[in-house]
Order: sequence, then structure tokens, then C-alpha cells
Amino acid sequence: MTTTDRPIVTGVDGSGEALDAVRWAGRTARLHDAPLEIVHALDFPALLAGGVVPPPEEMRDVLRAHGNRYLRAAREIAEAQGAPVVTARLDPDRAAQALIEASRKAALVVVGSGGHGRLTGLLAGSVASAVGAHACSDVVVVRGDTWDEPGAEDRPVVAGIDGSEQSTRILATAVAEAKARHARLVVVHASADDPPRPETEPHLDPQASAEAGQRLLAGLTGEHDAGDVRIDRVVVRSHPRRELIGQSTTAQLVVLGDRGRGGFPGLLLGSTGQALLHNASCPVYLVRTAT
Repeated sequence: MTTTDRPIVTGVDGSGEALDAVRWAGRTARLHDAPLEIVHALDFPALLAGGVVPPPEEMRDVLRAHGNRYLRAAREIAEAQGAPVVTARLDPDRAAQALIEASRKAALVVVGSGGHGRLTGLLAGSVASAVGAHACSDVVVVRGDTWDEPGAEDRPVVAGIDGSEQSTRILATAVAEAKARHARLVVVHASADDPPRPETEPHLDPQASAEAGQRLLAGLTGEHDAGDVRIDRVVVRSHPRRELIGQSTTAQLVVLGDRGRGGFPGLLLGSTGQALLHNASCPVYLVRTAT
């Protein structure tokens, strides 16, 4: 993440998942010495009777009072995590739209995996999915709770690399996060959409495939100054989403691109990113590569 004084932005709605996102964002703001902006969306458009009649001012005042209470609690949490500069504001729009608009000037947008109105705690909520697909900046969806456990700082940062032209930026982001967290970096290249089936792929040379993958990762990692960061390279012939979901169970953060090598113009979020948003066991960092 390169801040250049751009803030990390996170949103709160009174839910525990949102406060988890604030906690994660506050720590990350401290690690990167970045300002943190906390937003609460009032969702005034949802109050338009018949889509045209505005709500009474008394109702708006109640929503503002609730929102300010959420913001005060969130600000206290962020400051307790060591965030150097914290600002908080109300936004009249819907949550997803407010955060997407804020992403235009943000270094990073951090959202919880669920929130008010979610259908299940297992899947990313509609706000997380919308922000992950449409934000202009990088996005982190805070999933799971192992990142907040004692000793979580000893877990590695995991990066998913597919060899696409965006891989350099994904790896640069992963290296920066590993440096900031003083963590080991595991760079994963999963080279198949399906498990190997020798009976149908007799021409496949597993050794040659593994060596090619190692050369790819060695070349990419050699382009970055990792400093004291230990880098482990993992090459497997496995489905990328399956491998990264598995890696997330022992990671503190998974970093990948918002689109994969199989993406096409107009694709908003790749299938691997979608799978991680809904199934990862730790926070998921989506590096914005789409234009």
C-alpha cells in the first residue's frame, strides 16, 4: 500500500464485523503511518417515500445521533490500535456508494465481511462484495478472527501470483505488507484450474511444470527489495481458489489481484477473488489491477 498521505478508509454500521474492520484498519494505519478516515452511511435514499418524498427532519436527526454514536465508538477503537490520525464523518448516501466514492481519494478501503442486513455469517455481505468489485482503490475485506488472536503476528502474509502482467504490482503490495508486519511472505503459484489427472494428461511433466513455476516466482520476487522479509515460494498444480483458501487458514493476510489471468475486459472481480471474499479464514487484500 502506497499512501502518499491518502487515507485508509473504513465504514461502520454498528455491527461487530464493522468494528473488527476498524480494529484491523487502525492497526494497519499505525504500521503504515497513514491517516484513517471512518465513515458512517446514513442511507437517506432508503427513506424516500415512494422514491420521491424526503423523510422528516426528525427522522434524519435520529439517524445522525445513532451514526455519531457509532463513530465515537469506532474512533476510540482506532485510536487504541495506534492509528496516528483519525477522522470520522457521516455520509448521507448508502454504505456501498459512500465507500466507493471515498475510494477515489483513498489508499485503501477496509470493510467487514458482513454487517446489518446480511443473510449469513459465512458469506461476505452485499457491501463488501460491492466495494470489492467497484472501488477505485485497493480493498481489504476483514474475515475470520484468527488475525486478532495472540501470536497472530507470527502468521505469514500469503500472495497469490498467476503470472499475469499484474503480478508485479500484487507482489509489491504483498512485500510491503510483510515488511510492515515483520512477517514471513509465502508466494503461491497454483498452475491448474483442476487437479492433475495423469490418465487424461499423459503428456504432462510435473517436474517441468514445477520448475517453470519456480523460475516464474524467482524472477518476480527478484524484482523487489524484500529487505529482511523471508520469502517462501510455493508452486502447486491445484485450483488457485482452493489453494489460497487452504493457505488462509494459517495466514494473517492473503493478497491477490482483483482479476486473474483469465479475466476479460469489463470483469469487475475475478472468480478467485469472489471465492476468497466468501470463504477465506483471514482478511483478504484485493489489489486493484482493473482499469
